[in-house]
Amino acid sequence: MIGEACGICQNEDIETNCSICIRCVELTEESKWASSLPVEVHQRMSDVLGGPARSLRKRWQNLERFMAHTPDVDWARLDDCEQDPVRHSPFPEEEERIFIEKLVNRSGYSGYEKERLEEGFVMSDGTHLAFIDGRMSIDGRSHEARIPTEQYLLLLTNPEQRKGWDLLKIFLAISGLYQTIDLHGRPQRYIHRFHRLFGQIQRELLAPFDAFVQATFLLEQNERRKRKAIFSEKENWTFDLMNRLSGRRPRQRMKFARRFIRTGDNRNIPASDLPWVRRWCDLTSQVELSNVSYPFMVNSKGVLCFRTLTKNGSVRRAPIPFLPGLLAGLISWGCSPHASKQGEWLVAAQMNWTAPYENAETADKPFRRSMQFLRGVLEQFPNDTWVHRDRLLVRGMLGHFYEVRIDRGAHNAPFKIHGVGKKMTQRHSICIHTGKHHRDIPIGDTIAIVILSLLSDVTTAERVSSLHMHLMTQPPVGTPQKGTGIDPQTFYQSRGEKYRFPLHQAFMPDFAKQEPLALDSLELISDDALFEDWKMRPFHDGSIDAPGHLNPGFEFDFGDEDDQILEGHFFHQRRRRPVFQEIRQNILEIRNPPFQEDEGNDRQQAHDGQFHRWYRTMPLVWEALSLQPIGHQVELGGVRGMFRMQGCRLRMTIRSAQEEDAFRRILEILGYRHARYRQLNQVYIRRDFPIANPRQALRELMEPMTEEFGFANIDDYALRFIEVGRPPDRMPEVDARLHANMVDFY
Repeated sequence: MIGEACGICQNEDIETNCSICIRCVELTEESKWASSLPVEVHQRMSDVLGGPARSLRKRWQNLERFMAHTPDVDWARLDDCEQDPVRHSPFPEEEERIFIEKLVNRSGYSGYEKERLEEGFVMSDGTHLAFIDGRMSIDGRSHEARIPTEQYLLLLTNPEQRKGWDLLKIFLAISGLYQTIDLHGRPQRYIHRFHRLFGQIQRELLAPFDAFVQATFLLEQNERRKRKAIFSEKENWTFDLMNRLSGRRPRQRMKFARRFIRTGDNRNIPASDLPWVRRWCDLTSQVELSNVSYPFMVNSKGVLCFRTLTKNGSVRRAPIPFLPGLLAGLISWGCSPHASKQGEWLVAAQMNWTAPYENAETADKPFRRSMQFLRGVLEQFPNDTWVHRDRLLVRGMLGHFYEVRIDRGAHNAPFKIHGVGKKMTQRHSICIHTGKHHRDIPIGDTIAIVILSLLSDVTTAERVSSLHMHLMTQPPVGTPQKGTGIDPQTFYQSRGEKYRFPLHQAFMPDFAKQEPLALDSLELISDDALFEDWKMRPFHDGSIDAPGHLNPGFEFDFGDEDDQILEGHFFHQRRRRPVFQEIRQNILEIRNPPFQEDEGNDRQQAHDGQFHRWYRTMPLVWEALSLQPIGHQVELGGVRGMFRMQGCRLRMTIRSAQEEDAFRRILEILGYRHARYRQLNQVYIRRDFPIANPRQALRELMEPMTEEFGFANIDDYALRFIEVGRPPDRMPEVDARLHANMVDFY
């Protein structure tokens, strides 16, 4: 079942390789940073940075010296290299020295110093530059982009470094490098939900094209503001590009950039003195180097940083010193396309920052040893592991089967795990690791550890909740392993009663509800029959999600032609009414107080889908959490985990990451604080009173969340929540709604 040995995993004298080794080599090559970058570029940038032994300060000095006499720096110079760009400083000499010490020590500054910053600096061209509440103001007009204020002020108050440079140009161009700017201030849906909900510094998903458009737009708007009569409306091309980019998601921005080059729109850009604009005009094809982290970001301390690649493959953030020549060169390189020489130099600087880049062979000695270890594991369990092409089939201790695909999975892991049923393979993957994938571990060792974990799935499930959920909801489809000492009848016996697997009722009509499935009624399939059927199944991800419980009577079948999915009759029963009618009915229901129905009402319950759950269940959670006294605990699991609280018996399953983020934000609004972890679940304790104006905080939470769920333009959702007052001294008597069991599967 394992196949013949190859030249990598066992016998090095054989030239041909097996499918598993070939796929591991391909995946390793795909994960490399900028594998198409020429070796000469690496060597050139390694020499520029100063060789293998160098300090951080030396690296920045060498890079600045390399940029000093190039057009990438000249665009930010003043006509007179000895001219001071600051005509008037708001601080007297002694006060300025004390203020600089505070900036260096990051000890904060006083209200008097804030008033001086609001008075601002007067630049050599008459521009008034002020700093108000962490924002930069130019001639009384607020610059809404996020800025590293303290670094700006350190450069403004250094008369030696600022001499001969147009600091206003540099400050404006930097603002377009590390953030997404929207002209209309629309909510940015593509930012990570966690960062949007909790207000942390978000990791922007930018590309060189975004930086090129935004930095050029900010510079042109500044020139238009100073010399409005020179520019005509027809030449305002940056404003047109910014309008077309605003509000788009990262993937849409990349498509727009490729179309912009492919259709030749870049040829219509007017002549400009900015070096990166000329490079985009001369570009004939859009080339993006793969797996390259965007180089610029502002960390949580407000410091502009440079993302670099370490020797073991991780990403490190190096603070960028605010030297005008260095900043001007980095702006020009960051706005240049990857296909240009300067764009390649920037990527090479990221890759050669900590150590010179080595183009190591993928199938080196550690890789071969790891693949030999993987083959040894497979040969040790010949009756419980099967291999077909680049897929592996593993039998668990109780008779569950798992498919391991060598592919890019969750948390950047090199594998995907799918449960295998009698007639189909589950679409959703099973995650069995914590998200910390080590790149320096060879891929063969990683896959071997995964196979060993699945072979002992009962033991692994004790510390992995997702695998435990799979065991408790999916019945075994084959015979259990031999010699393990674990019997499925004994394992699934609960309090002296036989365990019954719950059926998935979501796709079934109301008249077809059935009792849970007993373990005795299962019809097990032989190993050979399951393996032969598994080999013929399509190994690509399906376009629709299968039911969460793949029980024998309710699985989809694959047709004989084109691997099409044949839907059961019960699925068509759920589509008797158009989806719009169900949504409209739910909208009409939620305008009235929820759950105010007569007991004798025979009307059918609305479909408990995403819409119904978000607009009927979350108000219950809000009400239950607001009634908890100070000191009560709430336990919050992850996705597919449990949400439970101490004061009432309301229980529910967290179905998605959006719901988990909403729970955390609601806990923060109501005064809960994270206390500890309990069996991988987070425990929150109510320590404080609700924050001020909780209704406004709820509205700010619900607006982006409704967009995530696709329910925008619906009546004000926050107004349907009850008012929040002082927490009670003890848990009050609550109605039956707050004692509901909304757990999905058990």
